[in-house]
Amino acid sequence: MSATDYLRAALVGLCLAMAGCAPFAKMPDPGTSALPPAKMSSDSVVLEVAFAHQMASDDKSYAAIWQQADEQHFSTELREKLFANGLRVGVFNQSLPAELRTLLDGKEEWLEQRAEDVSTTDTETPRTQRRMQCRHGRRAKVVVSKTYDSLSLLTYEHGQVHGRLVEKAQCLFGLKPYLEGDGRVRLDLTPEVEHGELKSQWVGQEGSLLQRIGRERLVLDELRFQATLAPGQVLLVSTTPDIKGLGERCFVETAGGTNQRTLLVVRVAQTQHDDLFAPDKLAAPLATPVE
Repeated sequence: MSATDYLRAALVGLCLAMAGCAPFAKMPDPGTSALPPAKMSSDSVVLEVAFAHQMASDDKSYAAIWQQADEQHFSTELREKLFANGLRVGVFNQSLPAELRTLLDGKEEWLEQRAEDVSTTDTETPRTQRRMQCRHGRRAKVVVSKTYDSLSLLTYEHGQVHGRLVEKAQCLFGLKPYLEGDGRVRLDLTPEVEHGELKSQWVGQEGSLLQRIGRERLVLDELRFQATLAPGQVLLVSTTPDIKGLGERCFVETAGGTNQRTLLVVRVAQTQHDDLFAPDKLAAPLATPVE
């Protein structure tokens, strides 16, 4: 068979093969995906946590910020306890005071995502701006101070002054979010001090024991407070005008011989509204008119 015959036979075979095969499937657009978009868990909430800093001597800016805060969100008894320990808390709607916005300007990096490891340890937010996704009722911790080699701590509890001395200590807030049936979130915060060396511990969680690496924890339950916020609302925590006690240890540091005050800002950014968490808080159906 000549070369021409071989070429003719190959072309015929190719045509027969193409006639007997289905056409190629159209390749999907690389910019689209057949997978459904990722969704938050129904029991999740996204919190934005930021730290604003101001000179402790800037009384004018401090007063302007707190003048616009809703401190009546918390009971008088609780505010008195917090004030006695140098702590002050308030709530803002979506509009923040100009003085606080100025302190937060240029903090785009605070939106870095941070997720929760529910099986081994708590969500931890160090003293930098973060966006973190938390689960309903799961503990997170927000670190608010540097690590002190030695920390002498005076607290006012049950009408008495208590003194404690702990080594390698760091102040933080244990935070637990609870989703309400109306779309709001109840934030539960407890001042804590972690101290000592890291060591292995066994902790109970949902009927089981989990091993975690951590330090000893001093939990100040009497100073625990709660704020119920709608998405967009902000919780503010800082010191009293007269810097003292636990508030000083949490939120005041000295740099170059000058005291600097820190303000902790926690904003509810996003929730997955799930009525199953609080069916008793749902609006009752309209009553049927009586004829």
